[in-house]
Amino acid sequence: MWLLAGGWERPDGDMWLLGGASAAPYRCAMTDGPDVGDLHIATVVVNVQDMRRAVGFWCAALGYRQREAEMDPRFVMLVHPDGRHVPVSLQLADASPREPVPLHLDLYTNEQARHVERLVALGATRVDEWPYPADADFVVLRDPDGNEFCVIDHAGL
Repeated sequence: MWLLAGGWERPDGDMWLLGGASAAPYRCAMTDGPDVGDLHIATVVVNVQDMRRAVGFWCAALGYRQREAEMDPRFVMLVHPDGRHVPVSLQLADASPREPVPLHLDLYTNEQARHVERLVALGATRVDEWPYPADADFVVLRDPDGNEFCVIDHAGL
C-alpha cells in the first residue's frame, strides 16, 4: 500500500482522498516496509488550560468517557465507550494555542449542521473569519481552550 499526499491507495488500487484535496496525489512513501514495524497513531493529544472544562466539552462532543476512574489534573485520555475510534488525550498546557495552529482535529459526519449547532451549544465558537472556499465542506470551530477543529460534511472515513 502506498501513502499518498492528500489520500491513500486502497489494496484494490482505488484511492481515498482526504478532506477535499484538489491537487493530483503523488506517491510519497511506502507504508508496509520493515522500518515501520508496529509504529502507529494511538491517540491525538490536545493541549488545554482547564482540564475539567476540556474533559466535559470533549466527552459531550464525542460521546467519549475518561479511560481512568480518577482524573489526573495534568493528563487525561478519553476513549470511545466501544473502543471503535481513536482516543483523544488532554494535556494541561501553560498557554493558549497560537495561530496558526500546527495541527487540528477533523470530525467527520453526515449531519454537519446538527453537530455544529450542538458543539456551539456545548461551548465551541465558530471561526467566521476563516478563508472558506466557495465549495467548503467544512466548518471551523474552536473548543473552549481555543483549539481549532473542523466539522466535515462526510461520514465515510
